[in-house]
Amino acid sequence: MPKRKIVSPNLPDQLAAGDLEVLLDVEDPIIENVLIENCTVSIDSIRNLEFRQVRFKNVIFMNFIAPNVYLKDVEFDHCQCINAELTESALKQVEFRQCRMNGISFGESFLEDVQFNHSMLDLSSFAYAKQKNVRFSDSQLKEADFYENTFKSIQFDQCDLSGTRFSNTSLKGVDLSTSKFEQISVDIDSIRGAIVNREQALGFLQLLGLVVKD
Repeated sequence: MPKRKIVSPNLPDQLAAGDLEVLLDVEDPIIENVLIENCTVSIDSIRNLEFRQVRFKNVIFMNFIAPNVYLKDVEFDHCQCINAELTESALKQVEFRQCRMNGISFGESFLEDVQFNHSMLDLSSFAYAKQKNVRFSDSQLKEADFYENTFKSIQFDQCDLSGTRFSNTSLKGVDLSTSKFEQISVDIDSIRGAIVNREQALGFLQLLGLVVKD
């Protein structure tokens, strides 16, 4: 089955630079059509925040606690958002490129046309999320949590999935063959229909209690 093309963020080539702390109005938390770069910012417990057509470049988020955030046509380039909390949020046409996102939480969120490229997502949580047309490419997801996810057209290309949890998440049609992992947490029902390479298949036989003899 051919991979579905992911819709990239729709951003103009040129965006006016802005200061997030100046632009952010807690009473009307909508930020749009702006470039935010080369700065350190803090977003602490702001609900219903919206970013539309925003490019973040070389931004360090000291805090990024924004439940129910809405991201549309947003790009994060060389950003750091460790332990960010973006739970119960909606992301559409968003790209994370060469970002450090260890410990980030997208719990109970909806992701559509989202790309994670060359990024670090160790210990990240996507528990109870719904993901449609999402790609993880050349990224590290050690001990990430995809518990009880709904996947529709999701890709893991050349990723490190060591210790990742996929319990109660159907991997039918999901191609894991180019990614690496010594061990992942997955139940037998969830792994049915996954696409794996020969070495990975031998490892999954242990779930069935089978012993392979040469």
